[in-house]
Amino acid sequence: MDEVEVAVSACTVKEAKCSTCKTGYSDVVLLQAFDWLSTKRSLHSDKSYYRRIEDRVPMIADFGFTHVWLPPPSLSVDEHGYMPSEIYNLDGSEYGDEAELKSLVQALKKAGIVAVCDIVINHRCAEYASDGRFISFADEVTPSGRRINWGAYAIVGDDPFFREGQGANDSGDSIEIAPDLDHTNAEIREAIIEWLNWLKDDIGFSGWRFDFVQGYAPNFVREYVEKTVGFEQFCVGENWVGMTWSGSFLEYNQDKPRRVLVDWLNAADECAALFDFVTKGILQEAVKRVEFWRLRDQQGGMPGLAGWVPQSAVTFLDNHDTGYPQNHWPFPLDRLGLGYAYTLLHPGIPCVFGPHIWCCDENLEIRALLSCRKLANVCCESRVDIKIAESDLYVAVIDDKIIVKLGPRYDVPGEILAQIAEFELATHGDDYAVWIRKELLEQPFEE
Repeated sequence: MDEVEVAVSACTVKEAKCSTCKTGYSDVVLLQAFDWLSTKRSLHSDKSYYRRIEDRVPMIADFGFTHVWLPPPSLSVDEHGYMPSEIYNLDGSEYGDEAELKSLVQALKKAGIVAVCDIVINHRCAEYASDGRFISFADEVTPSGRRINWGAYAIVGDDPFFREGQGANDSGDSIEIAPDLDHTNAEIREAIIEWLNWLKDDIGFSGWRFDFVQGYAPNFVREYVEKTVGFEQFCVGENWVGMTWSGSFLEYNQDKPRRVLVDWLNAADECAALFDFVTKGILQEAVKRVEFWRLRDQQGGMPGLAGWVPQSAVTFLDNHDTGYPQNHWPFPLDRLGLGYAYTLLHPGIPCVFGPHIWCCDENLEIRALLSCRKLANVCCESRVDIKIAESDLYVAVIDDKIIVKLGPRYDVPGEILAQIAEFELATHGDDYAVWIRKELLEQPFEE
């Protein structure tokens, strides 16, 4: 793989741009730079998470990532940041202190990489009386002097887990780990917007990853984006939609979960992208069961969210919840190359899970695939022509520049071989191969 990777990197890149995509989205290649073990200093020579990632910034830039998704930065009841209590207290985070975070964000910016902050605003953890009942939130004062020591009025009135709430009914789904905030309350929204602008202006973030967006109405996400980073910056929401199953068998038609995600995007006026849980579920089953027929829907296109709205679909194999060590829904670790050959070289906005790189000796397969993506200028709205989607073989042509073959079958039909003759083998691995059109290369790939 070393020779392949070097050959790809040596090629010149055509500068044609995708003119139909939303500004700030077309060329995004996202890295999730943390997992559920990132807070464990004892596993990392007692160096803080922020300092470790800053050390990796040159490598991250060399791989070609444009955006880096960082974890929730505030003091939190849990060590991972998803139960925030004092939102302006960045020194209490298990990931490091405020000064280290600022240094990391500036290092990313200097390298031309956008820092995306994980935002947890569906809920906020409060202080409790001895009987466990809700009393009030922590007494914090914003830079403008606004007090955010909210009371019961800040909690939705129909929260089934924290029944002391006196606000309006929830505009989304409930979550049982902490009190749901009433986003219909203008005071709450103004405080959230002020905090986000502080993270943008003082810390240096330029984009948001919205946690649990199904917890509040999509129009509020639109307001938070509009009044902070703006619509041209990349933002993404987490809406973990359920797949359609028959027992343990994943149904072929996954239009129902696709529709749920599209409906959210429409309601939010496409102010942010969404993680494509549908593509993950389908690709994962196709790989595990050797059922590559799943990768073409009934209309002949891609079967996930990326098949309908690729400019708003963030494709991924794993994240901090699905992958190690939580393993709630992990992608097969022995098929990462094959999986990334799909997500990195197909329409959609690809996201790479950091541990897939640095726990695997800076994974050369991912590096080679990212180089292929850059060389052929694959973007979120690239055109895909799926030639074959059968049990043991999948072949697709992207933008008439790249051919991707997945599956264990070695022989392919003659008409496909004839087309491949116009291309050069770029990289390959276990059950996948990638060819690039010869004229895109400054020099042929080495064997």
